[in-house]
Amino acid sequence: MTLQKRIYRMLRNARWKVVGRLLRSECKTVLDIGCQEMFYYDRMKKKYDVTLADYEPLHPNIKEEDVQNLSFKDKSFDIVLCQEVLEHVPNPVQAMKELKRVAKKQLIISVPFEPYFTLFRGLSWEKEHFWAVTPAILKFHLGKPKFERTMVFRRYYVAVWEF
Repeated sequence: MTLQKRIYRMLRNARWKVVGRLLRSECKTVLDIGCQEMFYYDRMKKKYDVTLADYEPLHPNIKEEDVQNLSFKDKSFDIVLCQEVLEHVPNPVQAMKELKRVAKKQLIISVPFEPYFTLFRGLSWEKEHFWAVTPAILKFHLGKPKFERTMVFRRYYVAVWEF
């Protein structure tokens, strides 16, 4: 395994340690958006009924969905989990509206925490990122979160909205 993959796995595990504790235990259903690797699924499937969705699914258990135009009904899931996705879509504001629309009780979003994320990449912009979705942008469109925090050496920002 390459050093880059080891670092990526370490960062992903560190994010899970924070995000996993934020999931409301009384909830039953979870929508995990942008879950190509099914990393969170393996940790949630024993406790929750998890629906996996991604724009480019790499596994047959993942539904093909565009976060900017989800096919699910309003308030379809107790928890909606969206980790490191919004910076990759052409219209993150529309994506935020869709995430909020399908969430019944809890919405958990994490994004790279700019400018620190870029500094960690040696001051080069991540080519797959269309936008820097900042905490201020999330709060402007979704309101004040119940919980927010930077994590993993201030590399990521995570926030939770409760409904």
